[in-house]
Amino acid sequence: MKTFKTLLLIFVLIFLLVGCDTKNPADLVPPSFSGTHDITYYIGDDAPDYLSGVTAYDSKDGDVTTNITVDDTLVDLTTPGVYALTYHVFDSDGNSISTPVSVLVIDSGNTADTTPPMIMGTSAMTYQIGDPLPDLLLGVYAYDSKDGNLTDQIVVDDSLVDYQTAGLYHITYSVSDEASNSFSVTIDITVVDPNVTAFIDQLNIYYLNDFHGAVLEDGSDMGLAKIGNLLLDEETNHPDNTIFIGGGDFLQGTLISNYFDGSSTMDVFNHLGLDAFTVGNHEFDWGIDIVTDYRNPSSGSLQVDFPLLGANIFLDGTQARPDHIDPYTIIERGNLKIGIIGVMGQGLESSIANSRITGYYFDDPVYWTAYYAEQLRTVEHVDVVLAVIHDNGVASGYNQQMSALSGDQRIDAVFNGHSHSTYAQYITRTGVRLPYIQSGSSGTNLGKVTLTLNESKEVTAAYAENLTSSSDSRLTQTNATIDALIQTYVSQIEPLLNEVIITSGEYMSTSALTYYMAELIRLASDSDIGFHNSGGTRDYIANGEDITVAKLYAIFPFDNRIKTTYLTGAQIKSFMNSAYGSYYSTRVPNMVFDDNTTYKVATNDYVFDSPSNPFVTGTNTVDTGILIRDVLEQVLRNQALSYAYFYLSNPIVLSASQTQDVFIIQPNNDELWANI
Repeated sequence: MKTFKTLLLIFVLIFLLVGCDTKNPADLVPPSFSGTHDITYYIGDDAPDYLSGVTAYDSKDGDVTTNITVDDTLVDLTTPGVYALTYHVFDSDGNSISTPVSVLVIDSGNTADTTPPMIMGTSAMTYQIGDPLPDLLLGVYAYDSKDGNLTDQIVVDDSLVDYQTAGLYHITYSVSDEASNSFSVTIDITVVDPNVTAFIDQLNIYYLNDFHGAVLEDGSDMGLAKIGNLLLDEETNHPDNTIFIGGGDFLQGTLISNYFDGSSTMDVFNHLGLDAFTVGNHEFDWGIDIVTDYRNPSSGSLQVDFPLLGANIFLDGTQARPDHIDPYTIIERGNLKIGIIGVMGQGLESSIANSRITGYYFDDPVYWTAYYAEQLRTVEHVDVVLAVIHDNGVASGYNQQMSALSGDQRIDAVFNGHSHSTYAQYITRTGVRLPYIQSGSSGTNLGKVTLTLNESKEVTAAYAENLTSSSDSRLTQTNATIDALIQTYVSQIEPLLNEVIITSGEYMSTSALTYYMAELIRLASDSDIGFHNSGGTRDYIANGEDITVAKLYAIFPFDNRIKTTYLTGAQIKSFMNSAYGSYYSTRVPNMVFDDNTTYKVATNDYVFDSPSNPFVTGTNTVDTGILIRDVLEQVLRNQALSYAYFYLSNPIVLSASQTQDVFIIQPNNDELWANI
């Protein structure tokens, strides 16, 4: 009877809780716009009223038109061209939505029109015999600086295409304006016969590792518009011979990637036909769910076509993997079946903030690679097996152990990562040598492994190399379609990319910036000592370099927060002598710490959360929620009010009006600054 009453009480409580949720459901639906449209403006006319005819409605709040704001910072009404204008609106629950439109600025003067129109949106395509004929104008448009939208005047010439015979053909798009200026562009179309299985005697595997969100070209970072130019050329002209795989740490590291939680990077890789994505340690930085949601149809996130691989990533105490992470994938190319196994380096849990890795562990990568290689060959009947490990396989011995696998466990090529090294080497063994490769980081190299196969689908030769713009001219050219996709993201963050906060007056090494950040961490939290780790500082500042928000992301790419606690002087001194404790700043120079006295200590959450460090044993622990990168940004903005150049020796101003060891961030994380 007692058990029945207990169950009844639980049922009543559940009913009341569910009833409460149903009575006051959370409003997660943003408002919607009406009346937005592309705008044509003639230079010299009155400035357009962007809000004319535009309204907004919310299912809960009703008419929210008065909440609409317009971002026209990218529009230049004095220069002919097409510009992006964005409408924003929010409701009382904080749900918001943005809608972009185009503003076409036309020169209405009587000067001669000699500028040709432009055609955009064209790209190489593949057509399979028997499918409905492709819509050649889908996504293609044309505009002219004087005549405006000319999309309906595009002429498509596909007379050279035989849609019934496999082969490579050309399609030409052309358009003319009223002044008879003309423009044309030619694309490739590959016609494929689904009933003919191609015999593959050569397989080219292209590879990137530790990309760290380097979507945009930057110095030696080639950028995805140029890398994509080579990849799409290969996938169009040699679709049965081409594979593209990734070795982890793809998302964290740049403004354009971090700002969108990696969706900008994932979107571009989706368009580049990535075949497999091996999870790296930095995929855990935001919480692994952020990344796995890209394979979770119920998440509402962008969905990608490529699998996420992590054969040895398990939930604590189990051999169950996190949802949406697979041990391997199988790719079919012509008559070949290729198995790709992805694993994480053993022990890399220590390179992830403890709060993000709690609940997961990485098991022996050698065991699981061998296990799934055998399964792929004996159960799935694949012909080629590739192993991708997010680790330096040379230093860990993984590559050597892979070369020793034979029979059904044999590995045909190994791809490394994590250490940002650049190499393309081989290990001699019985039969064909084992190629292994790592391709630097941030897209400085595009790895390529070529496997030659005989009629029995056996690998007979292997060759590995790292490509750069100097070794393949296709990496010097931008793919227009990929560049246009990237620009849709650039347009949303352009002020952050281009606005100069302040200019550097000296060269600042990563070491010097690590010490500087330790000082900022201490000041921002009003602590006795602040620590920062050198691995969290990823770039230097050149003398005379213009510092933007994008540059701050390059220096401190990880979204580390400041955490504080109280430790004894003995604990502090012990940590100062450790590998992580060498970069620090104290409240007073040469501060002496008494062994038995407690002091307030601050560091970033990655260092703080490590079980091997003393911070987790401290007292009165506080997670401030303050991002270290935000502290630096505010310091630089404040310095720009008084100084023409940034020097590390300039006074550190944490509030807008005075030099003081005070930093306050509001609980809603709006990054507001105030004095006390």
